[in-house]
Amino acid sequence: MTATETARPAAASTAKRTLAPDLGRGLMLLAIALAHAHLALYVADYRPAPADQAAVLLRELLVDDRARPMFFFLFGYGLVQLTSRLAARGADPRSVKSLLRRRGWWLLLFGFAHAAVIGVDIVSVYGFALLCFAGLLARSDRTLLRITAWTTAALAAFFFLMSWSEATSNALMGFDLAAGATDLGEMLSWRYTGWAFVLIAFGWQVLPAMLLGVWAARRRILEEPHLHLPALRRTAVGGIGIAVLGGLPWALVSSRLIEIDPLPAAALGSLHAVTGLAGGIGVIAAIGLAANRIGPDRGPLATAVAALGQRSLTFYMFQSVVFLLVFSPFTTGLGARTGFTGAALAAVATWLLSLALAEAMRRRGSRGPAEVLLRRLTYR
Repeated sequence: MTATETARPAAASTAKRTLAPDLGRGLMLLAIALAHAHLALYVADYRPAPADQAAVLLRELLVDDRARPMFFFLFGYGLVQLTSRLAARGADPRSVKSLLRRRGWWLLLFGFAHAAVIGVDIVSVYGFALLCFAGLLARSDRTLLRITAWTTAALAAFFFLMSWSEATSNALMGFDLAAGATDLGEMLSWRYTGWAFVLIAFGWQVLPAMLLGVWAARRRILEEPHLHLPALRRTAVGGIGIAVLGGLPWALVSSRLIEIDPLPAAALGSLHAVTGLAGGIGVIAAIGLAANRIGPDRGPLATAVAALGQRSLTFYMFQSVVFLLVFSPFTTGLGARTGFTGAALAAVATWLLSLALAEAMRRRGSRGPAEVLLRRLTYR
């Protein structure tokens, strides 16, 4: 029996789990549904109605480039929790590193399969980050914060170029070309081209939020929010405020409520992305405050959202399957007949369905099938 097998941790029971990360993951699934649903649209000669412009404005202001940092922060936070549990059960650093690498390869494979459904995939990015950056878990806080600063600057430059490209190509409200493909080979070609681009272009962008999550986990901020209430309040108010103020100009441009030249538009897109990092961390802080207020006596809503968060991998993939069934030209073809408002409504409905299913699974004592499979593959 290997050291990794000896140190295999039992899955934490609901009573022993920290509420804040599960609440965060459950709410993030709503954000990611809103961020992804419009990618299933393929309306020809689309001209946005005022309601669709409002939907884009709100999505850019509150979701796009704000949801990803939340995921990446909790990803880093969860890595510290996982490695701490393994170390407490006697795993040596070499076996922990091997386990993380194996988990990374399986996440990459999960994401590759998922990309056939939606093209844009976060699970693969998680796997890429584990394979490339897991060694940073052993580095000092000072090193982590230095890398965070440098990669945040790189993120600003990257989104300047991306926003310039969108502004000059008039693609600010464009759709995913693969969504409307009726030829399976063409669709998969588009999807996997997009998957490869996301993996290469966004794989390193996990670092700012992920390393801040590692830094916070070392201080047990979400496990013990009552010890960090002033810092959590400042982070929540400041982070969300910065995100709203910094994101509003680009949201107005992206929704075509105002028209400006490509160069200033690119600068606004860069500002939108960087302030989104502050917003994502601010929302996590707000969730920590909410978890502290809820305490051990969870109500039905908090219990259901936490149950969804505990099965986030399963329902992340589930929502992509729902979008495929609802919008695809192979099924209803609704993606050719609805706009951004309809996509947002479908995203909310899918999240509510996920919430109900996750609560039903919790009551039956069933774990998410994707989580169970990943665990079995990781620990062999």
